[in-house]
Amino acid sequence: MKTTILYFNKLALSGVLAFSMFACGEDDVAPQQTAQVNMSFNTVNTSSASAGERVLAGNSLAFTSGFITIREIQFEAESATDSVEVDLEQITVIDFATGISTPDISGLTIPAGTYNEVEVEIELQDDSDEPAVVLNGTYTDANGVKHPVRFEFNSGETFEVEKEGAITFAGGESILAQVTFDPNVWFIEVTDEDLSLAAKDAQGVIVISETQNTDIYESAAEGLDLATEVEISE
Repeated sequence: MKTTILYFNKLALSGVLAFSMFACGEDDVAPQQTAQVNMSFNTVNTSSASAGERVLAGNSLAFTSGFITIREIQFEAESATDSVEVDLEQITVIDFATGISTPDISGLTIPAGTYNEVEVEIELQDDSDEPAVVLNGTYTDANGVKHPVRFEFNSGETFEVEKEGAITFAGGESILAQVTFDPNVWFIEVTDEDLSLAAKDAQGVIVISETQNTDIYESAAEGLDLATEVEISE
């Protein structure tokens, strides 16, 4: 059985599973001939330099816990004659430490067939006072001293990952759409100097949000808009 993996690299509760499927074209595939789409989330929580050569050796920013809340996932596949769209609208919380989503996202189905383009869109939750992304970690300065950091992002950002080229999904095939959230990329423009001069709250935490350490926040927010990559593995 072939497994297709979509990697989303450059970024990154309760609910009722509700999705709809639309197919059009003259050569629609029989409903019983379907492939299953399972969503998987990978989080990068290892320590790495946050800005390449601009950060002194040994300095690092690493996030190890927190959550990412999404409100909608849209899976689209197009061929020369057909198009399929699967919408999953529900509040889903992804545990950053484990990549586990609550509720679990699995069992979506699409008609079997050959498609020349596959796209996945993910929209962050923005209908709540609570930030869509809250990550906790540490910044290690040039002297090896660790400082607690919390990143709060509260915007309805939409991420897209796209793969072009002929992809065949056979009936009964399992498709794994794996999304990777990598804060190291989000903070790639944040320098050692930025972090060493960052203000701390009353508990000694470097809070990066819309209202605290806003320059760092804006740099990280721009990092969320970086181009995405997709890789198909058969």
